Amino acid sequence: MSADLIRNPGPHDHFVQLYEDSGLLADAVVRYVAEGLGRGEAAILIATPEHRAAFLPRLGAFNEEQLKILDAEQTLAKFMADGVPNWNAFREVVGGLIAEVRLRYPTVRAYGEMVDVLWQRGERDAAIRLEEYWNELGKLQTFSLFCAYRMNPLDEAMYGGPLESVCRVHSHLVPAQDQQRIDDAVDEASHKLLEQPLAGILLSLAANHRAHVPVGQATLFWLKQNMPRTAEKVFSELRDGASRAA
Repeated sequence: MSADLIRNPGPHDHFVQLYEDSGLLADAVVRYVAEGLGRGEAAILIATPEHRAAFLPRLGAFNEEQLKILDAEQTLAKFMADGVPNWNAFREVVGGLIAEVRLRYPTVRAYGEMVDVLWQRGERDAAIRLEEYWNELGKLQTFSLFCAYRMNPLDEAMYGGPLESVCRVHSHLVPAQDQQRIDDAVDEASHKLLEQPLAGILLSLAANHRAHVPVGQATLFWLKQNMPRTAEKVFSELRDGASRAA
């Protein structure tokens, strides 16, 4: 799902990638942007200096009218007020840019990590509010949006509420680069701790419950919500497995 979604996003898709390795994030973002530019679409990159330095050399020469590049911190400063994003200012700054670009390029791909800047500062409510504003803007204009959060997809603390809130404001959670390893590890830990055929039934329920979330993360969400003690044991097994693999 991840490769197809990144290369061929729907006109209103708003998806999120969790990452720990900036190099793997760069692979996904460059693929997303380059595919659009190659098709004659426009792209907007709102990123930190570190990530711009990783993305731009791999995109090669580009038309500055077709690819707009903004600094995440500087753009945030234009619409934040007392630690909270202001809708009218956001719509004017970001929505205005998208509207301007769409005059020449009807199809627009946006990549933004302003939400992750807020998240890493500990301003999580502000980050989710900004995601909601992106969704409101998506009702007014047509564009796809790729977000990214520096977050361990196997961090148990994230599954009680933080990751849930992130998933709630996105159409899809993009699988990690090593998603098959994560799915296999969750499957193995679940079967080890749950009796058969219960394990297979629960894993199927979890996967069907969250169609737009990779099966490994969907299972962890379901276990955390419905079988918290079992979830603790599964996370413990996952941590032990990661330690053995390191």
